Amino acid sequence: MRTINSETLIAYSQCHRKAFLLLCAEEKGTPSEYIELLRQKKNENRDKYITALRQDASKSDSYYSNDLNSGNSFLFDLKIKADGLEVNCDLLARVETTSSLGRYSYEPTIFADTHSINKEQKIELLYAGYVLEKIQNRSPEKGTIIGLDEEPHRINLKNSSRPLLPLLSPLQEWREASSIEPPPVILNRHCPYCQFQKSCRAKAEREDNLSILSGMTPKIIRRYEKKGIFTTKQLSYLYKPRKVKKRTEKPHATHKPELQALAIRTGKIYVQQLPDLSTQEVEIFLDIEGVPDQNTYYLIGLLVHEGDTNTFLSFWADESQDEAAIWQKFLEKINQYPTAPIYHYGSYELKAIDKLSRWQGHNIPNLKARLININAFIYGKVYFPAKSNGLKEIAGLLGASWTAPNASGLQSLVWRHHWDKTNDPRYREILVTYNQEDCLALKLLKDKLSEIRGSSDTLSEVDFADLPKRQSTKPGEQIHSHFETILKFAHSNYDKKKIKFRQDENEGESDKERKARGSKKGYQGQRKKRPKAQKTIQVPSATVCPRQNWSLRPTDRTSKRLIIDLVLRKGGMRKTITEYVGFQGYCTKCYRYHLPPEISKYGANQLYGYGFQAWIVYQRVALRMTYGGIAEAMEEQFNEKEPGETISPFIRNLSSYYFETEEVIIHHLLNSPFIHADETTINIRGTTQYVWTFTNDKYVVFRLSKTREAQIAHEFLTSYQGILISDFYSGYDSIACRQQKCWVHLIRDLNDDLWGAPLDGEYEFFVSEVRGLLIPIMEAVQKYGLKKRNLNKFTKQVDRFYERVITDKKYKSELVLKYQKRLTRYQESLFTFLTQDGIPWHNNTAERALRHIAKQRAISGDFHEGVTHDYLRLLGIRQTCRFQDKSFLKFLFSREKNIDQFKSPRVGRRR
Repeated sequence: MRTINSETLIAYSQCHRKAFLLLCAEEKGTPSEYIELLRQKKNENRDKYITALRQDASKSDSYYSNDLNSGNSFLFDLKIKADGLEVNCDLLARVETTSSLGRYSYEPTIFADTHSINKEQKIELLYAGYVLEKIQNRSPEKGTIIGLDEEPHRINLKNSSRPLLPLLSPLQEWREASSIEPPPVILNRHCPYCQFQKSCRAKAEREDNLSILSGMTPKIIRRYEKKGIFTTKQLSYLYKPRKVKKRTEKPHATHKPELQALAIRTGKIYVQQLPDLSTQEVEIFLDIEGVPDQNTYYLIGLLVHEGDTNTFLSFWADESQDEAAIWQKFLEKINQYPTAPIYHYGSYELKAIDKLSRWQGHNIPNLKARLININAFIYGKVYFPAKSNGLKEIAGLLGASWTAPNASGLQSLVWRHHWDKTNDPRYREILVTYNQEDCLALKLLKDKLSEIRGSSDTLSEVDFADLPKRQSTKPGEQIHSHFETILKFAHSNYDKKKIKFRQDENEGESDKERKARGSKKGYQGQRKKRPKAQKTIQVPSATVCPRQNWSLRPTDRTSKRLIIDLVLRKGGMRKTITEYVGFQGYCTKCYRYHLPPEISKYGANQLYGYGFQAWIVYQRVALRMTYGGIAEAMEEQFNEKEPGETISPFIRNLSSYYFETEEVIIHHLLNSPFIHADETTINIRGTTQYVWTFTNDKYVVFRLSKTREAQIAHEFLTSYQGILISDFYSGYDSIACRQQKCWVHLIRDLNDDLWGAPLDGEYEFFVSEVRGLLIPIMEAVQKYGLKKRNLNKFTKQVDRFYERVITDKKYKSELVLKYQKRLTRYQESLFTFLTQDGIPWHNNTAERALRHIAKQRAISGDFHEGVTHDYLRLLGIRQTCRFQDKSFLKFLFSREKNIDQFKSPRVGRRR
């Protein structure tokens, strides 16, 4: 029967198919030169350490046994087997703790092939401790990993089975099964290190597997397979250009696998966003080679493009002590071209320069500002017909080539290792050539992006993702133009005077003559008839100059201001037209005339008073009317004709007026025992942004952010000491306060997944256990409310539930594993409401606050960013009035700024 060793176990954590081939298949693959190098380093590290250990004369009598029952201080090269598990222990060290072996037990020591310790080495050590536990009936408390720097790293091995069981369980099933289908090929980041890379890639290419596209994780692949998409060719037909809106901001770059597949199928370059790259007189292209495991950099390559000439410079370090010298040479060279941009690809060079500048000093002040990452202009913006965004793959399509057939970052580590061992100049020459060819490939790619920027309309191999090019002849263009004109003519609301079927009509007419005909009725440019005032009010003149604080001299100069306003009465609203009349005052210091205060408080072109503006804000914010609908209501109800575009200043005015009101709301929120938080999307001129709400059951505040990053939540809740109630978005997790996660979100997810997997018996059992925990708690909440004295007793049931269902339990169902992980991660924050008085167990209050946004979004489509912040402030005040059961309209007309002090007037009974 097959045995599971540490190599197979580690392989399963990296790739399921690799583990299957190692365990069940005869194929052993061909390890790469880099993997062979790692094995060599590991063996050298082990031999060196053990040799030094054996030379200790005082313990030489205990070195030569490899029997666990011998009780020797150290055991070497011991193979341990138990229950189909096998592990090769290079070194076991005796400790004085009782086990089935006697009054002693052993702890494992493994040897690393790197200087730093990685996840795979920890798994190997845990596995050695797990198998050793089965032999000596005692789990080792500690284990040791010896790195290449000969430094021991002590690792805690208690509860080693917890991370290993999810890996061991499927392997044991494969071991015992007579026949089993191999897992599907899914290419991933581990492939360059795998001995089966060539066979798996060949199979994936034959199948047109989705995983040949870089970044396609198993989760994303399963999502497409549910839609019936199994190949990249099928995926390419899934892309649909989005509607391009006018005056949109540059959207946040997101990679679209569908568009990548379309580029591969058609062989074209698709542009989502034009690269903002221009050609400079002097350009520098940078590539740095180093050994990441040792945090050292040994080669800095610069390609200086000046005019029509290219000059390549390489700065080489024989030893790590030479880093300072090559760093200084690099700085001196780029300092000769202080304005030249420095191009690189990816984040490696940026991190390298950041580290070198901190370690070696002598930094140039604007160095980081000059660094330009070419990859940032490609990811999510330009799609080449390549399977990944790697420099070698994209530049290879453009004609770049490398002298070494196996040129890669991993292979460069092998070459550098050979140089360190032999000082053979041939390896240095290979590395310098490789570095130079990377710089040349980077220049080739940058030039292509600049060409796309300037000539994308004429390049046949380039197309636009959201607005594909239309090819047509000159006669065809005229036909298209006439047909499009006829289609416009068919619209009933289109201005027929603008229709022109022939292009030569009125061609001699100037723009000035066309504008002289007059603007559209009701819009700016048309002279509005001055309404007649219903009442005239004489207002007092100003007495003090607001600029100089100087007494004003009375004058006979008159000022008038006509204001149209609305007055709220018991029976409804009444429109008033009032003319304010007063004399201006003259300042002998600033030589200016000053309006009476009652007139100056209105803007120069303001026609509508506070009441009318409050009514407009109520229509927009509370009733969710569009600007066009408000303009129509103004004309129908009050005979006031105004275009919709003139309404937004009214929202800004009242938002400024109620700034203090929002500050009071925020103060109450941050002093409340709990706050609900949630977010939703909003369309700002074609760009997705996010509206955040912070609320309790009485006060509401909204905030706008361009991304879903939780920075705005962190800033708002910086000093908050209460309990945050939210959904499971990970952005909330790091906020420094106690939290309660929303059970409604969790129950909804559990229920939806149960509908989607009705035959998953293990998941059905798991959900039934969660239900059995929740029902008694919900019955107590229904009967007694959110009282700690009635709910605290359920904490023991929660602990028993975790013991019985969650902690250290082995499951096979992917759904169960997903929710097991979530319940483990949020164990404390899911049950905060059991130990605190009055803490809600759900986040419905925040969703209720945001529901108004969702409805307004469906009505309006998109928003203007300039007025959205003001709209959200007023909406927060409106939702606060709603949560406190107060009239928002009456609050606006009252001009009160403190909602708590405002009381809605009672409506009297009609006789």
